Amino acid sequence: MKLALTVLTLALLVTAAGATTVDFDSFTPLDTCMSPISTGGLSFSATLNCGASPYLYVWDGSSPNGNGTPALIYAGFGNGSGVTVTQTSGGAFNLYSVDMTISWYDANPSEVITVNGNPITLIQGLQTYNLNLLGVTSVTFSDVPSGSGYWLMDNVVYSPTPEPGTMVLLGSGLLAGIGVVRRKMNL
Repeated sequence: MKLALTVLTLALLVTAAGATTVDFDSFTPLDTCMSPISTGGLSFSATLNCGASPYLYVWDGSSPNGNGTPALIYAGFGNGSGVTVTQTSGGAFNLYSVDMTISWYDANPSEVITVNGNPITLIQGLQTYNLNLLGVTSVTFSDVPSGSGYWLMDNVVYSPTPEPGTMVLLGSGLLAGIGVVRRKMNL
């Protein structure tokens, strides 16, 4: 039992170690309404009305609530269905965390949105939200309530979910390695 827990722990550490951060810094074109926006292995999509809301684009980094670097902006003003995130190559992935804020001109100090149906409270100023969504094929970030503005997203930390066959191979290799070490220790 102890050996199985060790193997499982090592497998999870190997998976988490492969995390990628999507930061939008090298995305082009900036300030252009479009969907999907694909960068860093993830696609961000929304139903758009680029002449009005909702709209989706990568802002140039000049948002007072941002960190001075390009970031994803979604403005639905209560008229949109939000943004859906998928892995560009398809398949399941783990979404660990994301930096988000509400718009700087929002009169409210906070707004509640949902992430895959779970509420999170966004505040003024970029904050890290730990989501720890494991083995998902899509994640939906809802719109903000009507008339309150928009949200900004940056530094999305995720990793692909290994195929079951990969995990079996990893586990088999770890078990074999542990067996060899035990055998040498008993000699």
